[in-house]
Amino acid sequence: MDYTLAIITQDRGLEKVMQRISNYFGCELKHCENCEDFIKDFGGSALGVVVIDGSICSQPRLMDLQIVLNEAPAWQVVYLPRTNKKKEIKDAMGFGAFGCLHKPVSEQEVRQMVQSAVGI
Repeated sequence: MDYTLAIITQDRGLEKVMQRISNYFGCELKHCENCEDFIKDFGGSALGVVVIDGSICSQPRLMDLQIVLNEAPAWQVVYLPRTNKKKEIKDAMGFGAFGCLHKPVSEQEVRQMVQSAVGI
């Protein structure tokens, strides 16, 4: 796979799921504790899929998601909303997220979303 996988979370369980997925695809997983670190490390470079855990976003109303979408346009973004409210999902998709999944996520759900995001 010619893509990089990244996750922005402080949830160790989610990080373990993503590690198994990266092993499945044979690529390295990049872990960031917050969106600022992701932008600093990957903004404007490479192609990839990043999973953003909405529960760690520090900015109001999806601002972290918007920053990632604007600063790392080559990355497909999968957003895990902090609530089950349809408006948060609709807004995330409207801003340009590739997809949204509810926590807790299954390994299969995330793997299928990553496969769709990279077109394999």
